[in-house]
Amino acid sequence: MRGQDTTRCPGLLLNSGDDTGLPQGASGATVFRQMRIPDMVFGRSTVGSVLAWIGGCAIVAMVFSAVLVCGAKSWLREEPRLAHADVIVVLGGESGQRVIGAAELYHAGAAPRVFVSGQGDCLLIERRLVMAGVPAERIGHECVSGSTMENARMTRETLAGQQVQSAILVTSWYHTGRALAVFRKAWPEITWGAQGVFPGDTLAKSVPVYEAGSILAEYVKRVWYAVRY
Repeated sequence: MRGQDTTRCPGLLLNSGDDTGLPQGASGATVFRQMRIPDMVFGRSTVGSVLAWIGGCAIVAMVFSAVLVCGAKSWLREEPRLAHADVIVVLGGESGQRVIGAAELYHAGAAPRVFVSGQGDCLLIERRLVMAGVPAERIGHECVSGSTMENARMTRETLAGQQVQSAILVTSWYHTGRALAVFRKAWPEITWGAQGVFPGDTLAKSVPVYEAGSILAEYVKRVWYAVRY
């Protein structure tokens, strides 16, 4: 008979007299399962901690996003009013509410002509303005620009020399602040006003959650424009 062997598995007292190093009557799989239990528990604990951390970050992100969306009407919107201007400048990218806003301004006598700026939907906006009662000869356009800065630069290049001293921008309400800043920088010699459009009857009745993606993207664009321009 051999003495007790404690060298094959440190920390586990083996009483078997054979050379397998296993307790009497125990299989290798049984001992393996017994030894793996702490590791399995530790693994579950780690996964749980990671999931809890991810969940916490998601909640913080949702709360932060909700604050940004709800505060957008104060932080992103800027609409200086002009009783009358030389031209109404409609920015492309949305061909529904912006068309309605520009047509209403024109029919209210805010300006004698309308200018459409932006690639992609500029001709569609022009056609819809005509359908809304704006005479075709009172509408101009440039269909090249692909960003707000390009809108401003191309608008200036196209309208320069046409005795424009004031203009009213028509764009989505959350875009008015950045659009005004960009147009004022590109064309500081004239006076700029703005008319923000929204999906509801009034801005107060509009629910920001429907435009949450666009609103959050606008914050990112503001930071990008502040750094780049």
